[in-house]
Amino acid sequence: MPTRVLVVAVAALTIVLAAAIIDEIVSSGVRSLPPSVGAAEPQDLGNGQFRYFPRSGHASVGVPYRFQLYTHCGLDWPVAMDFDGSFWNPIGAGPASDHSGNPPAGYGNPYDQGTVRLISPTLAQYRSRTGLVSQWRRHAGPQTSSPCS
Repeated sequence: MPTRVLVVAVAALTIVLAAAIIDEIVSSGVRSLPPSVGAAEPQDLGNGQFRYFPRSGHASVGVPYRFQLYTHCGLDWPVAMDFDGSFWNPIGAGPASDHSGNPPAGYGNPYDQGTVRLISPTLAQYRSRTGLVSQWRRHAGPQTSSPCS
C-alpha cells in the first residue's frame, strides 16, 4: 500500500509541475514596462486645474507589458493610463467609472493589475487579471484636470 501512495503522490506532483511549466510558457511573453523617460511635474494652472505630462517610455506594437492601471478616480480620469509616452482615453462600451470617482465594477481600486499592449500606434488594449478587457485611444499631448483625491 505505501507504494501506491508514493505512485499517486509522484503522479500528482508531475501534474502540478506540468501545469506550472505551461503557465510559465504562456505568460513568458509578458514584459516589464520600458523605463520612464519624462520627469515633468504637473503644472498648477492657478484655477484648480493642473497640466499633467506623460512619463512613460516607448513600447513596441503587439507586445504585452505588465501594467498597473490607476483606477481610483475612474478609467476616464485623464491620467489613469500613462503608456507608450502618452496618456490614453478609454473607448468602447461600458462605463468608465461608477460616477462616484471609482472604477467600474470588477476593477481593483486604487490600482488594477494586468497587461497592456499596443494594437496599433493609436489603439491600446488593457486586460485586467480578472479578465476584463478595455480599449484605449491615444491622447496627443498633456492632459488638463483637477487633482484626483
